[in-house]
Amino acid sequence: MLRTRVITAFALLFVLLGGLFYLPSLFWGCLTLGVIAIGSWEWGALARFPRPARWAYLMLTILWGTAFFVLNIRVEQIYLLAVVFWLLVAIPWFSWGWQVRNPVGLAATGWMVLFPTWFALMDLHAMRPALLLGLIAVVSVADIGAYFAGRAFGKHKLAPSVSPGKTWEGVAGGLLAVACYGALWKTFVATVGVPFPGFVLLLAMAALSVGGDLFESWLKRQAGLKDSGNMLPGHGGVLDRIDGMTPALPLAAAYYIYGFPGF
Repeated sequence: MLRTRVITAFALLFVLLGGLFYLPSLFWGCLTLGVIAIGSWEWGALARFPRPARWAYLMLTILWGTAFFVLNIRVEQIYLLAVVFWLLVAIPWFSWGWQVRNPVGLAATGWMVLFPTWFALMDLHAMRPALLLGLIAVVSVADIGAYFAGRAFGKHKLAPSVSPGKTWEGVAGGLLAVACYGALWKTFVATVGVPFPGFVLLLAMAALSVGGDLFESWLKRQAGLKDSGNMLPGHGGVLDRIDGMTPALPLAAAYYIYGFPGF
């Protein structure tokens, strides 16, 4: 199992780095739209749509995405709306154990999770691929730090009814890991032309990524699923890999569009 997980992780890293640095914006947009489309298929399972509805949701996602892409439609306010959604809807959703059954609401929620993430992947890539890589790494660093800190020191459960394995000590370890990562970025990476975005943004991304993970965990628990899918051997589904990015990357995009003059 560990071997399979490691092989898949290296394959994903290869695709990510190749796409980031060697694909032009057009093909990067197509690649990431494919990821979002797979995520929409998996979202249909989390929302417990019947199979015909899952196919319809997938096709609508592809059609909407293609229209946005071909017509070059950008609604910058979508990032602020996404941040508001995560803070005022998604986090209370799993914190208070909401049981949502309305298919229209669940479909709209899926698009609110997926489309801002896709727009952020394209807009941040257009700014600078290395910047996007550094921001994606924030989520991975937070996840790794939380895992090891939780295993070593975890005693106080973060959300036992949603994800019993997560602890407050793990969250603290993840934030500490991101702070160290930020120090390395500021000291070394910024000197080669990738400006340091600031500790506030990195720590806020790390904190929100926990919310993305817990939100998906709650939906999987409701749907009676262990993973969102089985496309990635050893890792589950696409949503299992990008759940932390879905709130973090729109936040980063909002920061750069509204709060980082001159970039």
